[in-house]
Amino acid sequence: MALNNRGGSSSSNSLLPWWNYDVFVSFRGEDTRKNFTDHLCAALDQKGIVTFRDDKRLERGKPISPELLRAIEDSRFSVVVFSRNYASSSWCLDELVKIVECMKMVGQTVLPIFYDVTPSEVRKQSGTFHKAFEEHEKASDKTERLMQWRTALTQVANLSGWELQDRHESTFIQEIVEEISRKLIYSFSSIDKDLVGIDSRLQELDSCLGMGSDDVRIIGICGMGGIGKTTIARIVYDRFSFQFEGSCFVANVREVSERFGLATLQEQIISEILLEKNVNIWDVRRGISFIRHRLRNKRVFVILDDLDKLEQLEALAGEHEWFGPGSRIIVTTRDEHLLIAHGVNIIYKAKDLNEEEALKLFSLKSFKRIQFPAEEYVELSKKIVEYASGLPLALVVLGSFLCGRSVNEWRSALKRLEEIPNKEIFDVLKISYDGLEEIEKKIFLDVSCFFNWKKVNQVTEILECCDFYPEIGLRVLIDKSLISVSSNKLYVHSLLREMARGIVHQESPKEPGNRSRLWIYNDICCVLTSKTGTEAVEVIYQNSPGSKEIYVDADAFSRMSNLRLLKIHDVHPSRGLDFLSNKLRILKWHGYPLKSLPPSFKAEKLLKLNLSHSHIEQLWKGTAHLNKLKIIKLSHSRNLIRTPDFVGVPNLERLILEGCTNLYEVHSSISDLKRLVFLNLKDCRNLRGLPSTISGWKSLEVLLLLGCSKLDKLPENLGDLECLEELDVGQTGITEAPLSIVRLKNLKKLSFRGCKGQMSKPWNWLKCLLPAEVPNSLSFSVPSQLAGLCSLTRLDLSDCNLSDGAIPIDLGLLSALRWLNLSKNDFVSLPESINLLSSLQDLKVEYCQNLQALPQLPSNIQSLSTDNCSSLAKLPSVLGSGTASGREFSHYNCFRLIESQGDNNVVLPLIKDHLCLLGQIRFRLIFSLYCQLTENQGNINAAIAMIDSFIRTLMNILLKDLPNRPSDSPRLVVGLSGTGIPDWFIYQTTSSSFTIELHQNWCTDYSFLGLAFCASFEFQGRQGQKQRKEVQDIPVPVIIPIKYDFKYDFKFKFYLFSDERNHIIYAKEFTFSKATLAVSNHLWLLVLPFDQYLQKKNWRYVKAYFELEGSGLEFKKCGLRPMYMQDVTFGESMFQGLDISQLGHLTTQMMAILRSAVQDLKTPKSHERCHHGNDEAGTSGGGSCDDNAEMRESIDPLVELKGKRVQE
Repeated sequence: MALNNRGGSSSSNSLLPWWNYDVFVSFRGEDTRKNFTDHLCAALDQKGIVTFRDDKRLERGKPISPELLRAIEDSRFSVVVFSRNYASSSWCLDELVKIVECMKMVGQTVLPIFYDVTPSEVRKQSGTFHKAFEEHEKASDKTERLMQWRTALTQVANLSGWELQDRHESTFIQEIVEEISRKLIYSFSSIDKDLVGIDSRLQELDSCLGMGSDDVRIIGICGMGGIGKTTIARIVYDRFSFQFEGSCFVANVREVSERFGLATLQEQIISEILLEKNVNIWDVRRGISFIRHRLRNKRVFVILDDLDKLEQLEALAGEHEWFGPGSRIIVTTRDEHLLIAHGVNIIYKAKDLNEEEALKLFSLKSFKRIQFPAEEYVELSKKIVEYASGLPLALVVLGSFLCGRSVNEWRSALKRLEEIPNKEIFDVLKISYDGLEEIEKKIFLDVSCFFNWKKVNQVTEILECCDFYPEIGLRVLIDKSLISVSSNKLYVHSLLREMARGIVHQESPKEPGNRSRLWIYNDICCVLTSKTGTEAVEVIYQNSPGSKEIYVDADAFSRMSNLRLLKIHDVHPSRGLDFLSNKLRILKWHGYPLKSLPPSFKAEKLLKLNLSHSHIEQLWKGTAHLNKLKIIKLSHSRNLIRTPDFVGVPNLERLILEGCTNLYEVHSSISDLKRLVFLNLKDCRNLRGLPSTISGWKSLEVLLLLGCSKLDKLPENLGDLECLEELDVGQTGITEAPLSIVRLKNLKKLSFRGCKGQMSKPWNWLKCLLPAEVPNSLSFSVPSQLAGLCSLTRLDLSDCNLSDGAIPIDLGLLSALRWLNLSKNDFVSLPESINLLSSLQDLKVEYCQNLQALPQLPSNIQSLSTDNCSSLAKLPSVLGSGTASGREFSHYNCFRLIESQGDNNVVLPLIKDHLCLLGQIRFRLIFSLYCQLTENQGNINAAIAMIDSFIRTLMNILLKDLPNRPSDSPRLVVGLSGTGIPDWFIYQTTSSSFTIELHQNWCTDYSFLGLAFCASFEFQGRQGQKQRKEVQDIPVPVIIPIKYDFKYDFKFKFYLFSDERNHIIYAKEFTFSKATLAVSNHLWLLVLPFDQYLQKKNWRYVKAYFELEGSGLEFKKCGLRPMYMQDVTFGESMFQGLDISQLGHLTTQMMAILRSAVQDLKTPKSHERCHHGNDEAGTSGGGSCDDNAEMRESIDPLVELKGKRVQE
């Protein structure tokens, strides 16, 4: 039985536990029930402290009750009153064992009181405690129980507590109650219903605290203002402080130290931990000495909240040695570097709330409930949550502000927030900004206003040229949680960006011309058109074109002498331009309307010059001395005739002249640009040549000449460009490459697409109209040797009029080549050397209308496209065997392919090539183990189950995803011309959707491998046929096919249902796009191996949908087949290149067996032919084969590889 002040239930294991009792009192009734314990409990009750004490009515000899054990668990504190006869009660001792267990497991605080006994008597079990244990030893033979009692007594007696001795009980009890009351003060605040998302954060922080260890730890919590650092620290303090000998929460260190000095805070720490009321520290040094000497032997818990200077931390917790073993010091700050400089043990970075947590917190504040908001408020709530970007401070402030207001008031408030930031949020965030140096403030404002989500190196380069020392400046901002880096890009929280823009706006609220930075379109228009810009303006940054063009006077920029960054669109000075600041570092003027830059413009620190789509004819006359200039971009400046003299820009790294269609001359000084890395001359259609000597381009990595149709020759010394990695000379007039090209050892990408010389002038105008089917009689001469291009990964020889024998025989030596395009050529067959390209993954041979057959292809092929190869009649016998990853095969409009091989002979090998290895390895493993484990059938069955698991792993290795696909993409995708669904697909329907049910025990069938789907689409007459038109007024009548772009989206949706059919276990949609012209029936095949979504065991129903978007094809039929091990064909090809080491979790024995099995299958012996389905096996090995088949049947009940099925 028990007497308690409040009914209770079970204890909680939550991170923020709710205790039913504040104090559990353990005592010996006959000693203290009617005196000391009674007075103590009455005093606790009077203070409102909920107390549980065990009652006298427990019968002697009965074990301690479960209710009493639960009461101990449900109490935050346990007070143990040790008296002379305490140890004589087995109930008391059992209580004590449970109390010690709770102390260790859930952090319960145990407070011993020594009433008429000394701690030494309890610790050593001497005196009356010794006599009690002598009696226990006589009455019980349970030595283990006695040891538990002794251990519990020793551990609790070692804790800090109270000893009555000769003191007055009333005073003694008053001290105890005050101490317990003090320890409970903070506990009430931690049970806070407003805390959303706190559990996961406390779990992360728990591991940092390491509460079980005796080392002294200083833990830092850092993050931006308002993210919840203080809240987390407060909860941790409330949760753990009572476990320490002393504790103190020092709040607002930054603010208090500024107003009252650090000595005041030192006094607080001493006073609260040592419970001394009149502590007087007038000197910080004295305070340091005081803390160090008075606390070095005490296990303390201290929170130092909101520090912003290292001197604060050094004065309050300067060294670990200041505090006793097991002490924990938590420091919260916005400045991570402060923590690093002090050498804290662990830094925890506070996180913002995710979308769900943010909506809950906002709902709690705005609607006083955690459920999602009412329907009319849902969209507005989501917008505000998006605005807050997970910052708890903003969610609480805005939620509280909007609570009880109407929908219209919400809309008005949200609109106001877009223009004017909330003052309370603004003031909190601005604290971090105010603590920055002036140059760091400039960096922060630039990044926040203009460079959010920009690459770190690009921003660093811009800030460096502005003399802002960004390497250290950005680091400081990161440390102070004002910016962060993600994926090598700078990120500023949306509310910090808003705060930064608010700071700029406050510089001159009414006159934007007096602000340092302009980014709003209307402000830019106003300043430029009214000529109100002043020397205060440093940056004009127009991110996107405005609604209309801006017309300004010639002196619009005259007063902006400090302008360093200028980015504008479609601004037109009416009478030229008088002035541009010579302090400009970035000049980006889209649609620049003048023929050249102003003569007075001498921006010696200019880094980037971007005048795309401009009217520039000549950038500058003579020599411009711009030593800092690294980038010139004049793309699509159609009036540009010649490039300027580059002598004055020796550090130029990137020159972009793409689309300068009238450019015909490149200044010879371009060859002296030794730092040039990137040169883009795409679509400079009138450019006739490059400088004959380009050996000065020692740093050039990318040279793009695509579409320079009048360029008919490349420099002979092209091979001297030792750093060149990409060369694109597609659609130029060249017919051969210089021999030196083979010396480009670092070249990775090479394109000769469309290189077949120039047509004669009378016909040249027709070139843009001609589709691929109308060939040019000229052709490109591929270099006779390619082997020197040892780094080449991509090669494009499409549309070069190549015929048989045009490709060098050493093509197969390009060991790094992964992508090869031979489309739109005149091949009848491809060279056999393609099979030697060991790294080749992607091969395109589209629109090769004379191509009849493909050679054997490399084992790593992932993607093969032969679309519109109308003469193609044969595919390789095995497509991409070995360890190839997921694949896409496309054979649209290959009419003869189906005619010559039939649907089954094209589709089924593609599936079975994926599976043929699995059956062989499985059989070999089982057979080998059977020979070794025949004495124990249980071992065999266990081994078979393990092997089947390994087979699935092996299948996923063989069918792993394409590198750029999401992890749950299908592993085989095939599109080809065809007439019908093969009979192998046992479920077929003319409906575009179907549902099938697997057999009841499918999930225990280890032979299940996956699902195969197929759909057929019928060609609909001449809807998509190309039209033809006759062209007149030319010397010879010509019929020209008009080109059209066609795109088909094949969509496939499938669902996995449970037994009830209406419960979706998984849903997924796949879309595959193909740009081609349909002129025949099409088949589409997709294989989903047993992996990820298919491995869910609680589904039995499969529902699938097929859709097609695009004209010319119509859905006809679809089919499905569940794939089992018995569908596997036996072959050897997939062993080539198999890396067994990928199965690292095989046992050593199994690994050896597997290696042996693979080796045997790579070199099959005559007596094994029956396992490969070879009809010749009957004469020499028939008997043996039958025995093996019988054995296999006996040990493999799940996979029925019998008679006819084996031969299949």
